Amino acid sequence: MKPCWIFLLSFLFLAGFLPVTAAETEIVITVPSAVEVAGDEMILGELAEITAPPEQREKIARINLGRAPRFGDTAWLYRTNVLYALERTGLASDCTLEMPTKVRVGRAGQLLTAGQILAAVEAYLRAEASPHWTAWRVEPSRLQERPLPCGELELKIEGEQSPLKPGRNTFRIRVVVDGAVFITLPVTIQLTIEAPVYVTTQKLERYTELSADRLSREVRALVTGKEWLTPLPVEAYWVIRDLPAGKVLTSEDLQEKPVIFKGSKVRLVLESGPVQVELTAQAEEHGWLGDRITVTNLGSNQKLTATVTGPGMVEVTLE
Repeated sequence: MKPCWIFLLSFLFLAGFLPVTAAETEIVITVPSAVEVAGDEMILGELAEITAPPEQREKIARINLGRAPRFGDTAWLYRTNVLYALERTGLASDCTLEMPTKVRVGRAGQLLTAGQILAAVEAYLRAEASPHWTAWRVEPSRLQERPLPCGELELKIEGEQSPLKPGRNTFRIRVVVDGAVFITLPVTIQLTIEAPVYVTTQKLERYTELSADRLSREVRALVTGKEWLTPLPVEAYWVIRDLPAGKVLTSEDLQEKPVIFKGSKVRLVLESGPVQVELTAQAEEHGWLGDRITVTNLGSNQKLTATVTGPGMVEVTLE
């Protein structure tokens, strides 16, 4: 009787625990109907959920299923290909493959956001902003998000850019992924700039010499980008066009005063070899250093073309 009980207990023990042991060693590979891969190769461990003991799981996860599609493309992975790869490992008979007949494979990516593009533009502007600006702000024009491949992302403003100006500015941004340029994007923004400018306090006629009481300094929003922003030595400049009161001075309104004025008397030096003769002449036009202007020799009333050599001085070299 006792041996029978021992046999029965042994049978029940095996019957209860054998299925558990089998379940623990079962290998199940589950591949969904659509997957994405990050790298250039399709690795089974990245495509599938694998239930298996650690040693077998690691071996299965390393199975290479071929080249991945390029970013933006898709490819089909067939069940037969996966079964063949498993057979080559010698694990096919121990595996349960839960997978459709074919699986759509795409390339995983990342999204380039409008915020990232704007941040790159603002970083460039901070580096290039004039020290004379007191404030500036950017209004982007329809920055669009773009899908990109996975990898380390860097945005660079490309090449030489036009000088920054108020209003519309366009940049070319190189989108670099893992050190390689993926795409170049044109980006357009509206730039608002505020800076101290010079404003006329009264009407000024052409060739009026500047003075401190004829100008005021005010912070304004720039309009053309040609506004005069640097410190202005007013005594050295005059205006070259009629200007109304309240006009913001630009580089096109001003000119350094000439060193010789039309109608003024000048020292005329005549040189002929080692001989120099100094005469008095009258300037027939304004002249700046190095200019060639017409003067009249007051002694002979002869007109000569002379080179301006300094304030009130001209020179003529005779052959």
